[in-house]
Amino acid sequence: MLSDVPSGKAIARTFLVSEDGKYSLNQRIAGITPYESTDSYFLSILMNRNKYFLRFDNGVGQTNLSKAEVENFPEYYPNFDEQQSVGLFFKKLDITIALHQCKLDKLNSLKKAYLQFLFPEKDKNSPRIRFVNFTKNWEQRKVGEFLSESRISGSNGKVAKKLTVKLWRKGVISKEDKYQGSEATNYYIRKKGQFIYGKLDFLNQAFGIIPDYLDGYESTLDLPSFNISKNLDSFFFIEYISRKQFYLYQGIIANGSRKAKRIHPDTFYNMPLLIPNIKEQFKIGLFFKQIDNTINLHQQKLHKLKELKKAYLKKMFV
Repeated sequence: MLSDVPSGKAIARTFLVSEDGKYSLNQRIAGITPYESTDSYFLSILMNRNKYFLRFDNGVGQTNLSKAEVENFPEYYPNFDEQQSVGLFFKKLDITIALHQCKLDKLNSLKKAYLQFLFPEKDKNSPRIRFVNFTKNWEQRKVGEFLSESRISGSNGKVAKKLTVKLWRKGVISKEDKYQGSEATNYYIRKKGQFIYGKLDFLNQAFGIIPDYLDGYESTLDLPSFNISKNLDSFFFIEYISRKQFYLYQGIIANGSRKAKRIHPDTFYNMPLLIPNIKEQFKIGLFFKQIDNTINLHQQKLHKLKELKKAYLKKMFV
C-alpha cells in the first residue's frame, strides 16, 4: 500500500498496489506493508476516511508526515476475518463504481467524437457524417434570424423566484439566495423552452434551455432569455453553440479579448450560424439528446453508488 503525504485534504491518502505492481516513489510518497494480521484493503479505507492526519497540516507550506506519526495512527480494528469481509465488500463496491465511471468516460468520449463528425469542420459547409437522405450543403446564417429576446416584466429582487445558469453547460437551475434581493432590481419572467445565457460568462459556456419545471421563474437582464424560431431546433442549437469554435472563438472576436465583460444580445445576434434545414437539425438534435439522456442516467447511477459508499462508510466503521 502507498500513502501520499501532501498538504491539504489529500494528506495521507492511500492506494493499493497489486502484488506484481512496480512503482517509483518520490520523497513525498511512502510505502506501507501491513502486518499479516491486518487486511490491506480495510487499512486503506480506514486511513482514507480518518481525520487524524489532518491535524498535522497547519495550512502553511507543505506538510510532511513522519514515520512515527503514521505508526501512531489510532483506530479501532475488528478481528482479521471481519477486516477481510469489510475490505472485500468495499473492494467490490469500488470496482462497481470504477466500471460505471469507465462507462461514463466512454460515453463522453463518444459524444465528443460525434460532435466532430456531425458538425462541419472549419471552412467546410457540410459535416463528414450525414444522416440518410441529407446531402445539401449547410447555409451560413446569423443567430438573430432565429432568436428574439423575451422581456416579459416580472417582479423585483425581493420576491422573485429566481433562476440561474451554471458554467460549462451544467444546466439552468433555481437560484437560492443567501441574502434578500433588492426591490429596486427589475426581474423578467422566463418561459420553458427558451434559450438563456449569462452575459458575464458566455466564454465559460453559461447557457442552456430553460426546463419545464422552471417555467415562470425570473432573471435580470444579465441573464437574457430568447424565444426560438420554429426553423431552429433547440437541441441542435445548444450543441452547435457548445463547441469551442463557436462560444469561445466567437465570444473572443465579439469582445476583442478574453478580458471583456459582457456579451450583449445585439452582439450575440450577429454571431454566424452554419446550419442545415430543420429536418436535419431535428435528427442531429435528437441524436445528441438521446446521448445526453444516457450520460445523465449513468451520472445518476454513479452518484447514487458514491453516496451509497459514503453511507456504508459511516455505518460500518466506528
